[in-house]
Amino acid sequence: MKIDIRKVVLSNLPNNGKYYIIAVDGRGGAGKTTLTEYMSRLLPDFTVLNGDEYFEPAENTIAFGAFNEERFEKEVLKRLRRGEAHFVYHAYEWDKEPHLQNRELKITSGIIIERNFSFAFNLDYDLKIWVQTPETIALERGQERDEMPLEQGYRSWKEIWQPLENAHFNKYNPLETADIVIDGTKPFKNQL
Repeated sequence: MKIDIRKVVLSNLPNNGKYYIIAVDGRGGAGKTTLTEYMSRLLPDFTVLNGDEYFEPAENTIAFGAFNEERFEKEVLKRLRRGEAHFVYHAYEWDKEPHLQNRELKITSGIIIERNFSFAFNLDYDLKIWVQTPETIALERGQERDEMPLEQGYRSWKEIWQPLENAHFNKYNPLETADIVIDGTKPFKNQL
C-alpha cells in the first residue's frame, strides 16, 4: 500500500510551530538522494538540503573526504533548532574556486534533510524516513559512483564508511525509530 507522504506530514502541526523538518537517512548508496528528489515533487513547497554539501577533503588517505560536522552544526543545525527559516550557509563545491559557496536557504512549509547519520542530529523531527538497502547493494552503488580506483574505493567503503554506518545503526536503531521505512531496492513511486 502506498503512503500518502503529504497527508502523513501535514496531519499534525510542525513540532517547532513554524515549519516541518523531515530526515532522510540510510547507508551510502541506499537511494537517499533519489528518494529525496522524488519526494520534492510530492512536497514542492518543501526545501531540500543535501548533506553532501558538507562533504569535504579530509586527512584520511583511504577515503578522499569526510563530513564537516562542526561547520554543519554551526551553519545549519543550530539555526534549525532556533526555528530560523531564512539564512545563508556555505556549501563545499569540489569543482569551484573558492570551494565554499554561499547558498541561501529559505524554508516555507518545511525542509527535507537528506544525509547519512541524520537520525543522530539533535533536531525535533516531524518525520524520520529510513531507506533500507542491503549492505552489498549499497556497496555496489557506492563503488559505481566513486571517482577513485576500484580497490581504493572498496577499501574506503569497507574500512571507513560501513563501520561508521554500522555504529550509527547500532546506536540509533533506525528500523525501529523511523516513522517510515522505504525499500531502497524497489521503485519509490510504488511506495509513496
